[in-house]
Amino acid sequence: MVFIPMVWDEAAELRSGIAADHYRGCAVTQSLLASMGADTSGEEAEYAALSYAGVLALVLKPGSARLLVAAEVQPGQLTDLCEPHGEVELRGLRWPQVRALFADEPAATEPARLASEAVTGQSMAGALAAPEAGLLLDEYDLLWFAPEELNQLQC
Repeated sequence: MVFIPMVWDEAAELRSGIAADHYRGCAVTQSLLASMGADTSGEEAEYAALSYAGVLALVLKPGSARLLVAAEVQPGQLTDLCEPHGEVELRGLRWPQVRALFADEPAATEPARLASEAVTGQSMAGALAAPEAGLLLDEYDLLWFAPEELNQLQC
């Protein structure tokens, strides 16, 4: 599973068949697993990839509500960027590969905006070190939605 930060319009375009050439996201990669330790379960690693993608959304999509597209893709579609947070580049994404959407709970809107302002333009490591991003990760969950619920998430 790969988690890709998008704004609503990008997700709607993907749904209508208009995909970007490539996307950045986070997935369970060898680098992520190595950074977490040998006794990490698959579920823990996938949750970490989801959380890191939520931070990547703050960096890549400043000022937007966090929206992550979770997709099941073929290994050949991913390029591992060899970062400890599971960062990948994804090519050839199609809407039928989307299995779920994740978005901020309503109470997280303002904290997400503040965190985004604090980390815009930073690396993933820099963003993770920002207190605003830490607060967002500690206090607010990304909520799960079915792909069919995309229109409900329009801001």
